[in-house]
Amino acid sequence: MTLSTAGLKSLINTTRKAMKAGASYISDPKIRNALLADHGLDGVRVLLACEHPQWAAEVFALGQDGCPWPAAATPLELATAAFGPLAAQLPRLLKRLSGATFTCAVQHKPQPDAPDLGGWFLLYALPERSGPTLWIGGPPDANPTFTATGWELPAELSAFYRQHNGFGVLLDEFGWTGVGPGLQPSVQLAVPQLDAEVKTNDLLRLSRGEGDAGEGGWCFSRGKPGARKKKPGATGDTGLSIVDFDDRLGIRGEAVPFDFIGFFDRWMVGDPQDELPLAESPLED
Repeated sequence: MTLSTAGLKSLINTTRKAMKAGASYISDPKIRNALLADHGLDGVRVLLACEHPQWAAEVFALGQDGCPWPAAATPLELATAAFGPLAAQLPRLLKRLSGATFTCAVQHKPQPDAPDLGGWFLLYALPERSGPTLWIGGPPDANPTFTATGWELPAELSAFYRQHNGFGVLLDEFGWTGVGPGLQPSVQLAVPQLDAEVKTNDLLRLSRGEGDAGEGGWCFSRGKPGARKKKPGATGDTGLSIVDFDDRLGIRGEAVPFDFIGFFDRWMVGDPQDELPLAESPLED
């Protein structure tokens, strides 16, 4: 049952007061689960208003006019349809998304003072020990906006943006639509500009930045060790690898031979962050 405007406002205010008082209301997994189980779309509105106040969004049921994603019988069917031709290459991620306790669509108005992305987003509420965590998938974009100087958009990244322009855990950090872990929307791809002992113009950051300036994170790298000759028919972009870049220390660990979709599938389900994931594509020296 949908709450009235006054009822929704009251529930949001009650939750905010409990958070300010340090109460366990919003952090109690039973309460968080009950918000979605009892209130559905209004429960999502409460979580957004209380936990992501800088990411204001209107919440809608799937399948409404203008929504890029139809209503689906199960979260797995929804995720499979949303990722389209990439779904078969993302078995770990789809298994994770299949456990969503609630799905819906949201519309977000971009912030004028940040490299933000507006429009439709697909939202999954995924169960965690602390209660549901909100994951978002950006709208499909056949022609993503891309301004990183000296770079062309890698083919595998372009294929991903045709299904989701950005995907990951919803965050508010640095004043824009952040995802962590997750792939930044195309407008947020950037070449790090630092004094680190590395050619930053050979790096293209694809994840949410880390550090005080938000410059670290996972990057595409060209001309680095790990970019190997691919077997005939293997996917990926010639000459690229994936590296973990720290805004103070430079590149951490070894480069991952390029297979962005396979890397993304492993990274999003929680591979240990102190070790680089293994590449999925068959490679040879």
